[in-house]
Amino acid sequence: IDAARKDVFLHANVGKDVRSGDDAGARSDVKADVKPPTPPFWGPAVVKDIPLGEVFAHLDLDELYRLQWGARGSGAQYEATIKNEFEPVLKRLKEEAERDKWLKPQAIYGYFPVNSQGNELIVYDPVEYAKDFDRIEIARFAFPRQEGRERLCLADYFRAADGDVVDVAAFQIVTVGDEATKRFERLQAAGEYTEAYYSHGLAVESAEVVAQWMPARVRHELGLPAGRGKRYSWGYGACPDLEEHGKLFSILPARETLGMDHTVSFQLLPEASTAAIVVHHPEAKYYVVREDATAGARG
Repeated sequence: IDAARKDVFLHANVGKDVRSGDDAGARSDVKADVKPPTPPFWGPAVVKDIPLGEVFAHLDLDELYRLQWGARGSGAQYEATIKNEFEPVLKRLKEEAERDKWLKPQAIYGYFPVNSQGNELIVYDPVEYAKDFDRIEIARFAFPRQEGRERLCLADYFRAADGDVVDVAAFQIVTVGDEATKRFERLQAAGEYTEAYYSHGLAVESAEVVAQWMPARVRHELGLPAGRGKRYSWGYGACPDLEEHGKLFSILPARETLGMDHTVSFQLLPEASTAAIVVHHPEAKYYVVREDATAGARG
């Protein structure tokens, strides 16, 4: 999990204002004939046995303290703030979450037969493919392509539809549950704004741990070596269009299994939730889609 944090940070901070286009244009030079790994199953699966203690053990504490809880400074001053203020709060919140079950890490993910066509990824019915190897389209995701530079597009990381080989993509939706949102709202209504702030930050960071934990599971199940299996979330550089969440919900039944939904603007509900596609291609990397390679990038 920790080894993936730098890549995830880069993915989350590049090319946020790009929209998908219909013109595929020239394909990138990404290797087009990578042998797909064999998935352990086809279709969706629900994971509700994620230990909360394991999630807490992998929290990015610096990100929690600085990004979510607003810690400032450095050196001795920063360390004193952490020790005297934040560590006691975190210890208490962990104990309350374990006792009161207001954080429930869970996920739905799955392996789907896919092929690329231009800037799009065609998803086939996993049941029909497993039964007769039939390519029956059930969804089609659109991804933007770089203009200039390497002309990268997520679709290029999968075998083309005009060939004989069907590829595999993993999709995931993760959440820490609706109780975290309800707790935040109760605290806000009671005027306990600081406690609400702390609770919200812990929920968001816990969801991020689960979001990183699932690709690690995918890598293990697909037999991928270390460094392969990149996670791309909608709303960021390589796949900026949140509207694609609607398509994702059509192939992963998160409503029925996790009680999740999305808003009319395709934001995920509950708030402390994420969704992604996991790409097995060995050349997969995070990249800027915009022509201005520096705009929107922080590292």
